[in-house]
Formats: sequence, C-alpha cells, structure tokens
Amino acid sequence: MKGKFFKLLLPAFAILMAVGLAFANENERVTQEAHYFLPGQGWQTVMIEDDCGPTGQLPCEFNGNQLYSEPDFASIPLRKP
Repeated sequence: MKGKFFKLLLPAFAILMAVGLAFANENERVTQEAHYFLPGQGWQTVMIEDDCGPTGQLPCEFNGNQLYSEPDFASIPLRKP
C-alpha cells in the first residue's frame, strides 16, 4: 500500500513542481546608462537595454546620435552585435 502511494504521488509532485517553477523564471531585461551629445544642449543620458557594449558590428544610436559609455568623446562608443 505504501509503495503504491509513493509511486503515484512522486511523479505527480514532480509534475506540479515543474509547472510551478516554469512560471517562477522571469526574463529580466538589464538596462544601462548611455550618453550622447546634442549640439547646443550638451551631453544627454538615456537608459538602454543590455545589447549595447564595447564590441560589435553596428553602432548603438539614439535618435540618430552615437551612444557612448561615458559623457566624453574620448570614452568608448557603444556597439551591438
């Protein structure tokens, strides 16, 4: 009797745990600060998602302006894969 109970309960419990934990996993987006220069207004800061970094093929832009890691032209221009 005890063996049948555990043979039935254990798989049911495993399925419930799998379904419950599937909803516990959230895909959080990481944001970072980036900076761009507007003539007449100076350096502006904007929050961007984590796909921009120091390496990559395409430049990261905001409204057509190149994004930088720091508010300085000598800083690293941000790029995305």
